[in-house]
Amino acid sequence: MKTKILLLSALFLLIGFEAEAQLLDKLKQRAKEKGLETREVSFDSTAYNNDNNYNNIQEVELETLRDFFTTDVIMALYNKDGQQVQTSFFDADVIAMRTKQEGNPNPIYHDTKGMLYGFNVEEGHYEKMSILPASSMGFMMAGMTTQAYKLPPEPYYEAFEFLSEKDIALNFIVLELAFIYKPEHFEDDDNYTLQNITFPDVCKRFNYNDPEYQGSYIQFDEKGRLVEFNINSTNPQFTDDSKNSSGKFVYSYQECHVQLPEAIEQSMVPGPLGKMLNLERGLEPWKHNKKDKQKN
Repeated sequence: MKTKILLLSALFLLIGFEAEAQLLDKLKQRAKEKGLETREVSFDSTAYNNDNNYNNIQEVELETLRDFFTTDVIMALYNKDGQQVQTSFFDADVIAMRTKQEGNPNPIYHDTKGMLYGFNVEEGHYEKMSILPASSMGFMMAGMTTQAYKLPPEPYYEAFEFLSEKDIALNFIVLELAFIYKPEHFEDDDNYTLQNITFPDVCKRFNYNDPEYQGSYIQFDEKGRLVEFNINSTNPQFTDDSKNSSGKFVYSYQECHVQLPEAIEQSMVPGPLGKMLNLERGLEPWKHNKKDKQKN
């Protein structure tokens, strides 16, 4: 049980929100077109203004996973007091992430299928589990992340579509933003104001114009790489006692290696019911069970 709580906490770190209708309605439609599993959720349809000029941006055509996951990334997370609380290491060759939290000697891992790995101290081994299938995981993260951090949604949509075709989950939390966003996604967006920074490095910083996100910004270096993402929010979607209302992600592009540990697969649903409700088979696994019986 402790492992499940740990994995759930890692998944929803800095993303404790209900996505709104305009984002997920579009995602839901695309998921249906791809034949992916979806579910009904209630949303606030007034939360987001999607009037940006993303469609005018010329995008790089993605063909292989290496076109998307172009480099290794290290992401450090700092809390509102400027203290480093965790560091994530992404290996582009393995397409896996290791996250080390301060005070926890056992890292958490994420893989390409939406699996989260946590160390069970009582049993002395790693356990892994999937909250949703890879396609549904990407579907969920695309809606939640763009809504929570008020990011232009279309780049995330495109990443979700491309990776879902490869059966890869967008489940690397905020680190995956390094592969999705470029300065041009913000330059013609009225929700942001460009600030050029020349010291100590040449950077483009896009400050949020939303009064509920004062002090928030996203920053790119001279190569167009994401280097900082600072969030400071008074949005009521953040709970009053949340630690997620402010923090800073710092990205660096250094070689790193991630090796997924041997782990025992667990179900999010305990007991016999967990065996029947195999989340890897979608939200209606009994349909698959019926088909299996017909095959036998």
